[in-house]
Amino acid sequence: MSDNEHEHIVDAEEPIPVIEGEDEVPRQPAPPLDPYTPEPGPGPGEERAFNVMRWAWVPLIVVVLLILIALLR
Repeated sequence: MSDNEHEHIVDAEEPIPVIEGEDEVPRQPAPPLDPYTPEPGPGPGEERAFNVMRWAWVPLIVVVLLILIALLR
């Protein structure tokens, strides 16, 4: 895929949609492919990965306790 395939012509005469709110600055809606728009929730494998990461503290605590016991003897 080349860079030219992602380029498209924008008609300058066409009005740009603007979201109006209570603030003074008009804001444009995020495009559907905006890389900075967060996903609504965790992906298929992310939830399991975060659950496993919570349990990663247990072996670390055990190692720290063993080191402290060895130092205090």
